[in-house]
Amino acid sequence: MDSEKPVDDNLVCPYRGLFHFAPNDSEFFFGRDIFIEELYQATKTRNFIPVLGASGSGKSSVVFAGLIPRLQKQGNWLFTHFRPGSDPFHALSLALIPLYATNLNETEIIIQSDQLAESLSQRKTSLTRIFTQIQNKHPNKRLLLFADQFEELYTLCPDSKTQKSFLEILISNFSKDESLGLSAISNLSPVLVTTMRADFLGNALSYPDFADLLRKNDTKIKSMNRQELTEVIDKPAHKLGVKFESGLVERILNDIESQPGNLPLLEFALTELWNQGNSKQLTHQTYEEIGQVEGALARHADEKYKSITEVEKEKIRRIFIQLVRPGEGTEDTRRIAVKTELGKDNWSLVKKLADARLVVTSRNITEQETVEVVHEALIKNWGKLQEWMKTARIFRAWQDRLRATKELWEATNKDTDCLLRGAALVEAEERLKERPEDLISEQTFIEESIKEKTRVEQEEKQRQQRELEAAQKLAEIQTEAVTKQKKANKKLRLGTLGLSIISLIAFITAGWAWNQTRIAELNLVDSMGRNAL
Repeated sequence: MDSEKPVDDNLVCPYRGLFHFAPNDSEFFFGRDIFIEELYQATKTRNFIPVLGASGSGKSSVVFAGLIPRLQKQGNWLFTHFRPGSDPFHALSLALIPLYATNLNETEIIIQSDQLAESLSQRKTSLTRIFTQIQNKHPNKRLLLFADQFEELYTLCPDSKTQKSFLEILISNFSKDESLGLSAISNLSPVLVTTMRADFLGNALSYPDFADLLRKNDTKIKSMNRQELTEVIDKPAHKLGVKFESGLVERILNDIESQPGNLPLLEFALTELWNQGNSKQLTHQTYEEIGQVEGALARHADEKYKSITEVEKEKIRRIFIQLVRPGEGTEDTRRIAVKTELGKDNWSLVKKLADARLVVTSRNITEQETVEVVHEALIKNWGKLQEWMKTARIFRAWQDRLRATKELWEATNKDTDCLLRGAALVEAEERLKERPEDLISEQTFIEESIKEKTRVEQEEKQRQQRELEAAQKLAEIQTEAVTKQKKANKKLRLGTLGLSIISLIAFITAGWAWNQTRIAELNLVDSMGRNAL
């Protein structure tokens, strides 16, 4: 394939690949005019605008590159955004503090974010007070707070209490009813916009108060019609003077079949088509060479995968299965992994994957390096990854449950009561022997559980030994007592026999003495009788 770039090297690609459109990309963002207007009108009467839609339906882009630029033209809006992540209070704090504490450096912002997050979560302060501080710093400005990928509150935050507490502070500040009209909503009151995948609506509805708020306010992003999709494909290129070969736009439209989740694939295919083109015209031949819409991302992943060594391929398999969270009644989703989970030895390979645009690396709120799949479209369409997950699904589901237990153990200052026991520990021991390379960060937790089990078993053995020794001692005492009793009984029997013999002898002697006395008396009488005669 000719590697020459379209038009010239300085011509920017108007498509965003697997990334969402940002405010600076608004000139190339097409196809959502009607929905942008709907969101814009909602800001006039509502202070909570939840945007629901399928994965890949363009929720983030329509806010970043559609609604925000539209509001910026008014000149009286202030913007900030965050993703809930594993610690939504901290993520929210990081987004708000720079708006009213403008003289802080990055380190000071982190420190104050920790303090504000704790204060908000413990109800020591309220969002209302923070919004007042922002209002005082920016008079006549209205705040748009954008919570992107709100489903992370359920996929990345494991603590249900934190989820509920976070929703409660949002409800307390953004629960005005649209039916109350403009009189109930100040022209300067803040607006919360959230984007969330529709397949996580069930999670959100499980909390009744938040469910009521969603039912009154949700705004569902619709699938684009054919005309809107035509604008997405043709207008960005046309803006830069690049044309599509006759029939190619229609061919691409037929390939994507108007499925809302196919927008990321469409953007990636158009990006590949643009980058692989060699003239001012994007052609059918180039489109076929990139694998068309469905095959573009998978082809890209396969090409990168084939270019690495066999040893690296095995490491990549282990890396990618850690970046997928198995769905339970829902589709598989992206998972953010930290460096310690994948191992330092694998991180150089992670960097290569990032350079290849297959993963995205970043840092979390604790400054740990993180990595995630560049887009869920890769999970859905790369056959190799689907094969890996088919084999590893049971293990990964078990591993996620193990991690939840491990996080509880860590959250309780490593309380031994939270360690694994019984059948759960037996299974963990077996899996650690089978797949130590996949249980890098969990190994210590499992080993500590084994140590605790050994300690408890040793204590039990010692207890049993003490009880055995005590029982033996008691038996000895009892045996000695019985022996003594037997001896005493024997002496008693002998003593009784002796007394009986003595008594008998005394009786016989007494009888004999009496008899002798009687005989003597009779003899005397007889003698006296004879003398008398």
